[in-house]
Amino acid sequence: MVRALAILALLGCAVACDSSPGSGGSTGFVRNPAADSPLEFGPAGEFRLTERSGREVTQEDLLGRPWLAGCIFTRCGTICPALTTQMRWAQERLRDTDARLVSISVDPEHDTPEILGEYAREFAGADPDRWWFLTGEEARIHAWIRDSFHLAVAKDPAAPPAMLVAHSSLLVAVDGEGRIRGYYEGTTREGTARAVARVRHLAGAAAHRATFHPTLNAALNGLSAVLLLCGLLAIRWGRRCLHAGLMRAALVTSIVFLVSYLHYHFVVLPDSGGPVHFVGEGAARAAYLVLLVIHVIGALVNLPMVLRTLWLARAERWEEHKRLARLTFPLWLAVSVTGVAVYFALYGLTPPS
Repeated sequence: MVRALAILALLGCAVACDSSPGSGGSTGFVRNPAADSPLEFGPAGEFRLTERSGREVTQEDLLGRPWLAGCIFTRCGTICPALTTQMRWAQERLRDTDARLVSISVDPEHDTPEILGEYAREFAGADPDRWWFLTGEEARIHAWIRDSFHLAVAKDPAAPPAMLVAHSSLLVAVDGEGRIRGYYEGTTREGTARAVARVRHLAGAAAHRATFHPTLNAALNGLSAVLLLCGLLAIRWGRRCLHAGLMRAALVTSIVFLVSYLHYHFVVLPDSGGPVHFVGEGAARAAYLVLLVIHVIGALVNLPMVLRTLWLARAERWEEHKRLARLTFPLWLAVSVTGVAVYFALYGLTPPS
């Protein structure tokens, strides 16, 4: 008993020492990063383990969706019941997402798939399709937890079964690309709620990448810009009918974009975890915000100008049409081009968190 308590104390010190700020690929970590934080803490690592169903599971089976992982063992008499209780709460809060929960046994010699299956049914109430319980070779599991998750785990063969393995109480949030995105206290409702918020955001970001709306909106903006430039060339070549047709096509394209944009923001986003956030920092973030302001304000100001310009052409009030067009055209083109630039800033150059 004394040896087990000593190991637990040492593990607590190790966790405290590992709480220094981290960045992508670092072995340190920051506890409780915000749901939309750009921080990442390296890959979750490769593994080949057995799920309670008896089937083999690897890291590739978890790619494409975020997951929340924690360490437990079924004979545990210390923190594991609280960890499993909080994971059960997280399961309910994540039911409307494609996120997965993963409980890793740190006592795999005892925790066979059959024992984990009974534990999952009777105590955890785990959905077998969404909450996996993994077991396997003890040395590999402990090495994976230490080397990839950077969490402490130690076995004391002299300790009673309920205290056989001392391990971290932290939950680990992992994104759909297998990158660790946060560490959260898994024995408290507050810590678990933060972990759930993080995973929900990661699930939403994955949904944004999966939907066609952002790409469609960027394509419509790009098409509008091309039509505008062709319309400018047409009028300079004296092709008035062609110019009029191209400008009408640019207007229709912009209207389709507006409808798609509004549908995306008011229908799609609320069901997929909220808006995607720009993950750059410093000068890159400042440049993005300037770009976004130009695009949004320019679109609001430009719409009535476009309608007025086209109405003047239809009324054949050519002098007024030309004067207003000299202001409308560059702003319209700027709105279209910045719309494409915003898309690449969010989804191309710096993928969403």
